[in-house]
Amino acid sequence: MDVKDRDAEKTVETSSTDEGPVVYTDRSTEQHNASPSPTKAPQQDGGLTAWLQVLGCWLLFMNTWGLTNSFGVFETHYTTHLLPTHSPSSIAWIGSLQVFLTSFVGVFAGWALDAGHSRLLLLLGMIFETLGMFMISLCTRYWEVLLAQGICVGLGTGMLGLLSVSVLPGWWVKKRMVVTGIAATGSGVAGTVYPILLRRLIDEIGFPWAVRVLAFVILGLFALTLAVLSPVSGKRVYRKLFKKEVLRDRSYTSFVVAFTCISISLFVPYFFLGDYGLKLGISTDMAFYLFSIMNATSLLGRLTLNTIAQKVGGLETMSASLFAGAVVLFLFRLAQDLAGTVSIAAVYGFVSGGILSIAPVILADLTPDISELGTRIGMAYSIGAVGTLVGNPIAGAAQHPSGRSVGDIQNQYQGSWLFAACFMLVGAAATSVSLIYKPSRTNSV
Repeated sequence: MDVKDRDAEKTVETSSTDEGPVVYTDRSTEQHNASPSPTKAPQQDGGLTAWLQVLGCWLLFMNTWGLTNSFGVFETHYTTHLLPTHSPSSIAWIGSLQVFLTSFVGVFAGWALDAGHSRLLLLLGMIFETLGMFMISLCTRYWEVLLAQGICVGLGTGMLGLLSVSVLPGWWVKKRMVVTGIAATGSGVAGTVYPILLRRLIDEIGFPWAVRVLAFVILGLFALTLAVLSPVSGKRVYRKLFKKEVLRDRSYTSFVVAFTCISISLFVPYFFLGDYGLKLGISTDMAFYLFSIMNATSLLGRLTLNTIAQKVGGLETMSASLFAGAVVLFLFRLAQDLAGTVSIAAVYGFVSGGILSIAPVILADLTPDISELGTRIGMAYSIGAVGTLVGNPIAGAAQHPSGRSVGDIQNQYQGSWLFAACFMLVGAAATSVSLIYKPSRTNSV
């Protein structure tokens, strides 16, 4: 080999930083006089910067999925005050559109992430979400709320939601399940605190200013997120938005089917439980607190089930959790007073919290080439988004008012609970199929 060839393959490694060593590769044979381009190799499974990524993702979970989990407060307020002439099913379209875009935007966000535009994605997501929240405070008609909350907030949470689940796999390997579970508790914290905050502020200063205060809180948390979040940077790869070859992976495709069933069913109680409690005779304050109770127990579910998944496997834990969730949804119909409603909400919150936090880690586990992570997660979220769009409105349409007695109320809502339970059972079956076809070489340990 001559001197020129040896020089072309030469590499120089600089000193390490918190983000890991920066390696420069001289590719003079590929591009004459090209300047060296750095590729950051993160320090995995520890270090200050790696833990700051957990904090950053925790904040993103708070203000994406945590805000989504709080929609029941808005649903209840819209049904009883702002939009009383609209049916629960039509109001559910607002939240469903928000959740749909949170997932569907993932395919475009995944492309941008793989192309190295994570910072731009972060900024645009924050702008859309905060703008939408401030606009909600000015809305008085259905179409205005649909545009502000359903579309504007949904676009913002869609850009940020993918980042919340795709940053940590670049920094963590051995503890990936655990740290993702820790980060995912952010959505449980927001789902616990935001309903209480909104309820108190609505009583004190009215709905418009209550929403503005929440928007300012979110804006402040976004500033902290910008300061600490540092997605792993590497070679920019412009991939296809939708890579159909990925669907030949039977394990991945089976789990995408399961994820779609999860998207259809999981959020039904988060949308309708408050209204169900009100009609059963529970006080207005307690009906709002049902969402906080459900989200508080989801914190324990995320930590507990993610820890179990780290030891026994993500797909195994997910399959069992989905079966348990379906059983709990079947039992929702039996709740007829405060004690029963609180109990069923607490148990469902525990199970659903684990389901939400394990899913993105499974997608990373089923990605043999980590450079395709953005594309694979984006595709799964975008396909699953169809479920989030139609699931809650169908569950709302399955309600058939027949009277005011406890039995009548139970009959009215049983269609919603049974609809969600059946799809969750299908999700459990599809997860089991994914486990059967799971390849031996994955990114988990």
